[in-house]
Amino acid sequence: MKIKKNTGIKKSNPTQELLNEELISMAIWECLKNGDSEGVIEIIETYLEAVNKSYIAKKASVARSTVYQSLKGGNPTIKTLAKLIHASA
Repeated sequence: MKIKKNTGIKKSNPTQELLNEELISMAIWECLKNGDSEGVIEIIETYLEAVNKSYIAKKASVARSTVYQSLKGGNPTIKTLAKLIHASA
């Protein structure tokens, strides 16, 4: 699909944006300022989906079921979140 010139439309790569740590950190900070803990979990879950949850769980030595359960309706500890984020870096 070609984009016509001078339309103001730009190509976008959503996965690239989901992996942008600056955007993620700003979004998490906004959620925390607004008391939206579920939003924080949703942002982290989306990020982990972009980098592959199974790979991250294995690298972090965390059971894959723990990753899925803690992010889907669970209440993960900060320690679990830190392990997952550390493994994805």
